[in-house]
Amino acid sequence: MYRLIGILKKEETQEYVCKDGTPGKKRILFVEPEGSIYPVKVSVSDMDLKAGKIGEKVTLDVEIYPFYIQNKTRQKAFMDIYIPNKK
Repeated sequence: MYRLIGILKKEETQEYVCKDGTPGKKRILFVEPEGSIYPVKVSVSDMDLKAGKIGEKVTLDVEIYPFYIQNKTRQKAFMDIYIPNKK
């Protein structure tokens, strides 16, 4: 479990069809972490989760599953995590 702290930049809802044909929904949150210029895409299946308003500082407990898509299948990926030097 990781704690993601940053500014909520954007929020959107996506609809999809599961493998068994049932419809589903998920929320996508774009959070710009502290000290970064690139937002992180966070998938949320809990439609009732109150994350905050656009532009507010948010703290989210997230789980990370690194993957990439190759030939329309999901492949496991590696993730580098580091602690930057403080100046």
